[in-house]
Amino acid sequence: MSTLQAIIPAAGRSSRMGRPKQLLDVDGQPMLLAVVDPIQSCGSIDKTIIVTNSLVASTLDLAQTGTSVVLNDEPDAQMIDSVRLGVTELQRQYDLAPSDGILICPGDQPGLTTDDIARCCQTFTQTPQKILIATHHGKRGHPMIFPASLVPYVMSIACDAGLRELPQQHIELIAQFELTTPAVTRNINTPDDYGRISTPYGK
Repeated sequence: MSTLQAIIPAAGRSSRMGRPKQLLDVDGQPMLLAVVDPIQSCGSIDKTIIVTNSLVASTLDLAQTGTSVVLNDEPDAQMIDSVRLGVTELQRQYDLAPSDGILICPGDQPGLTTDDIARCCQTFTQTPQKILIATHHGKRGHPMIFPASLVPYVMSIACDAGLRELPQQHIELIAQFELTTPAVTRNINTPDDYGRISTPYGK
């Protein structure tokens, strides 16, 4: 039976925000923990890897989340670099089968609920061979799930431009699934983005 693992890339320097957005308050908890909680509460994901920087890791007690933490302190690192570090850690911990799945949910993507993550897991169980992309009102966002059989592509130079290259170069494998929450496509990069958050997350 195929298993599903999760990677939360959260090492960004938040230059446009002006302060670490992973630590911003979202419904009474730091943003990163608002992303981690529904993933860890789902029960259908074997292991979660958080890839973040030393400042965030030293500020938050990530050990209590039951996740594994990998540090990425490269100032110019992109999200694909954190994804690759997460994949490397998964490979170190597990003998990933080609049909196993890897769920990617950025650490600045709060608002997803446990039910949303359960829907992701259910979709993966039904179509483990596909690249699964969550949508909201038909617009693509996150989470994304890809089969471990595509890890060599993700780790290759062909994917250096970002994880978006994966579905772009494997169009025949894409399967979209709709989630009701706008968090799927919400971007929180600037103080204005953060100020527009008006509804409690995780409700």
